[in-house]
Amino acid sequence: MPDPASVLRGLIEAFASHDEEGMRAALAEDMTAYVTNAEGGVDPVRGRESYLPRLLALKAPKLSVTVTQSVTVSPDQGLLMVEIRAERKGKSLHNFSAFLARIRDDQVSELWMVEALPAYSDEFWQ
Repeated sequence: MPDPASVLRGLIEAFASHDEEGMRAALAEDMTAYVTNAEGGVDPVRGRESYLPRLLALKAPKLSVTVTQSVTVSPDQGLLMVEIRAERKGKSLHNFSAFLARIRDDQVSELWMVEALPAYSDEFWQ
């Protein structure tokens, strides 16, 4: 059985390579994600089929997602720090995000996300 941080890393790597099936496989059907919004709060998103389109919408011709730190917090939780660089529509993004996930049956069942610069990120992806 993979450790929780490895399961979460698999989701992030699938996202970075635009691997829809890899993302789908990493997410529990009944998962809940808490996604950072532009104001620095969080928006709950319930269910894989509601969350996956949000991931798929984040596309850029130049996208680099690098895991800078990975920690297994407890037997069912992994924590990653991620550096994101992207370019699209004449704009550049350089930001950092942290992801904390609860893992159940080798899938992400709960996911919390925070960003260093949420308004900047929101503006970039619009």
